Amino acid sequence: MARRRFFALGASLPLALALFGCTPVEEPPELDREPKQVDKKLEAVDASDLQLPLIVEPLELVEPDWDLDVKHLGDVFLSASSGDDRLDFSAVDSNGTTLWQAQRPTGCSGFSVTADSEGTPLAVLTDSSSDETCDTEVTASAYDLETGEQKWGPTEVPGPMQGPGAVFSSDDDSETVALEPDTGEVAGQASSGARVLGEYRGTVLSVDEGTLTATTGGDVDWEVPLSDHDWNAETLTAFPDQVEGLIHLEAKDGSGPVIDAESGDVLDDSASEIAHDANSKMTVTRDSHGLTVIDVTGSNELPVSLPKSVVLEAAVGGLIYLREDGTLRVHNAATGSIARGYPAKGSGIVAVPDVFTSKGLGTLRAGDRTLLATDRVVEESAEG
Repeated sequence: MARRRFFALGASLPLALALFGCTPVEEPPELDREPKQVDKKLEAVDASDLQLPLIVEPLELVEPDWDLDVKHLGDVFLSASSGDDRLDFSAVDSNGTTLWQAQRPTGCSGFSVTADSEGTPLAVLTDSSSDETCDTEVTASAYDLETGEQKWGPTEVPGPMQGPGAVFSSDDDSETVALEPDTGEVAGQASSGARVLGEYRGTVLSVDEGTLTATTGGDVDWEVPLSDHDWNAETLTAFPDQVEGLIHLEAKDGSGPVIDAESGDVLDDSASEIAHDANSKMTVTRDSHGLTVIDVTGSNELPVSLPKSVVLEAAVGGLIYLREDGTLRVHNAATGSIARGYPAKGSGIVAVPDVFTSKGLGTLRAGDRTLLATDRVVEESAEG
């Protein structure tokens, strides 16, 4: 399911929810499963009917026709459009050029991006040759995110992709495995009684009755005793949505620790939501106290009132985007004060930042549309 929202600035509007589903067919269609290189620059779209954030105002926007949530690594973005008989995956770079495309059955909507030990970005797609719902006889394959070249697979997995990362589970959760980005083989666990929680750019996180353990290539990177934080091994799970370089776990009542994936340091003990500003390299967490900004200087709790109905949407370019029902408001990440994130006068659907790179390029959600702000600058008209 891909969630798309309408927003109003200063006034509430009903949110739009776009649903896509799995439509069974009697005879599975013939699919072009192998990635096809495209190398085609998408045309800029007219966004005059939208309210765009100031951070993307000078940039050309393209519309890759994506319905699923977008994932990215480096300067390449990956998602898929959803039709009645197939999913059309496409990888698009920050210049707005479609690099490659591949098709999958409608039910095989689970996908992720990761990196191997050499730092090569990979796209991991699922497939099933006999099941349109992608619940049985599921396989996973990895492709170079930039070229579409197959790196490994198909590897048999116990069921659909669960995430975070290349983690797969059977329908009854009796078996959960993570795959090694280098080989596609099942990653070893820290102990025989360990349970896999997630895969983060090659780091596999697992938990046993007493320890949270991160391993890379079978080697232990770090361990955290559960007793140090009063975590319960049976209830500890990973939130599906993660941000690069961080691990967000649910420990109790919809909240839990935010952990540095490289060091194992606990940055926040009980966050219910997180957002990462890749441009300013700060992390915003939302907990019972409100909003906290974490950067290289430490933690700064912002003086921002947050009713339970408020949702942390994004953090981009030193700004924090918050949603309450159909209303969007923007705050300065340094002070917490209300900030000007959009032109003072405007009309139309509000485009909300979604997935952005450190260069300030990325995707926007505008109703049921997903747009990509590219590195192409809008050319001024001759009259201007």
